[in-house]
Amino acid sequence: MLSSELWVEKYRPKKLEEVVAPSKVVEKIKQWARKWEKGERQKPLLLAGPPGVGKTSIAHALAGSFGWEVVELNASDQRNWQIINRIVGESAFSETISGEGEFYSTKERKLKLIILDEVDNISKKEDSGGESALIKLLKKKPKQPIILTANDPYNLSAELRSLCEIINFKRIDRRRIVAVIEKICSREGIKADRRALEIIATNAGGDLRAAINDLQAVAEGKKELKEADVVTAKRVRETDVFRVMQKIFKTKIPAYGDVLLLDESPEDFIMWIDENAPLEYSGKELEDAYEYISKADIFLGRVRRRQYYRLWKYAMYLMSCGVQQVKDEPKKGFTRYVRPSVWKMLFQTKSRRERLKSILSKIGKYSHMSRKKAVEMLPVIKLLLNRSIDVAASIAAFYDFEVDDLKFLVGDKKANEIYEYIKKKGLHRVEDEGFLEKFGRKAEKSVKKSVNKEIKIEDEVNKDEVKRKDAKKDKTKRNMTLDSFF
Repeated sequence: MLSSELWVEKYRPKKLEEVVAPSKVVEKIKQWARKWEKGERQKPLLLAGPPGVGKTSIAHALAGSFGWEVVELNASDQRNWQIINRIVGESAFSETISGEGEFYSTKERKLKLIILDEVDNISKKEDSGGESALIKLLKKKPKQPIILTANDPYNLSAELRSLCEIINFKRIDRRRIVAVIEKICSREGIKADRRALEIIATNAGGDLRAAINDLQAVAEGKKELKEADVVTAKRVRETDVFRVMQKIFKTKIPAYGDVLLLDESPEDFIMWIDENAPLEYSGKELEDAYEYISKADIFLGRVRRRQYYRLWKYAMYLMSCGVQQVKDEPKKGFTRYVRPSVWKMLFQTKSRRERLKSILSKIGKYSHMSRKKAVEMLPVIKLLLNRSIDVAASIAAFYDFEVDDLKFLVGDKKANEIYEYIKKKGLHRVEDEGFLEKFGRKAEKSVKKSVNKEIKIEDEVNKDEVKRKDAKKDKTKRNMTLDSFF
């Protein structure tokens, strides 16, 4: 029988004594926590190392051992400076906070541990300001203990690293991984062949989380785990997504374990299922299949919004076993499955999106604003580039636009004119805070005028389109019979 949670969560260590880590590392973290308990503020810990070595687990286990509550921020695109200031800032500089958001003094409540997971990701977003906000907060010496985790600490700025005490984690030894997954098998009532466990541990490459996930994929619901089970699972992992889709769409053999072993994220695999369901199903079967796909997508949405990764399991179960069980009987024949069409569209527009991203980065960099604000500036920049050649060249030089940037903004002919003028006059970028002010107000007025004109034209087009669709609907209604519903 399938359990209701991932084993990595079910068997996550609750106390430091249960953690799989070198004793020196555990003792160092304990000493850090004891000083906090005595009221001595300490530098935040930066736990650095590859995925699956227990960085986040040891932070949670520390909180469990000392009776601290936890505020955790996982890897997320939402982790910008506003989020960090609101959540981490309030938590770090309040005496302590209840789970309901009420504030208490340290005499009434224990400390609260703030965990920032995969913090090296926040430095990669040019317009988020997350790392800057974090540095400002840490310089104020927070009243609450903070632990940061990172796969590669050198993706962080030297300034942020200097504000933390770094503890490095290495990949976990194969023998220790075997010991952990052997204990899990015992608790799950599974008689496991030692060789099977060694293969799982070897394939994990020092990643304990991956080993536990692989174990669950091949052993869940079984009373015995043999070497042959693991070898077969390894072959499934090495095959492509088409084989797994065949199992889902054409058989009734549960495919959940196969989906877990695929080298595809749930967000990617649901696109495969969504795209290919109409090739195998129709009528009521297709309707029911999309019902399960829709529910799986809801769970994935919750994962994205809340970073609650336990919900992945339910999403994967729905998109595999759920979609599988809608058919009355197994399907026969060969079906040529296709790649998700949305990927083709994204690939075709990738170069344009990359070019726009580059342009917005330059506008943001030289106008000292985020890319989000740069989007609002873009219509003004375009308008200025379409003015006289000297104005256009000045704008292009100020933002250090390349000829391809200009082609994207104003077309090939105008772009070449501007670029040739820049070369002829020897123009180059000059740092001038008030540069745009001489153009700005007039340009903004012109943009508003153009936008209003476009809106008026669009409204007229929309009215004509509505009339045309209404006429088409009336004609369809007149020709409709009861057969149309079946």
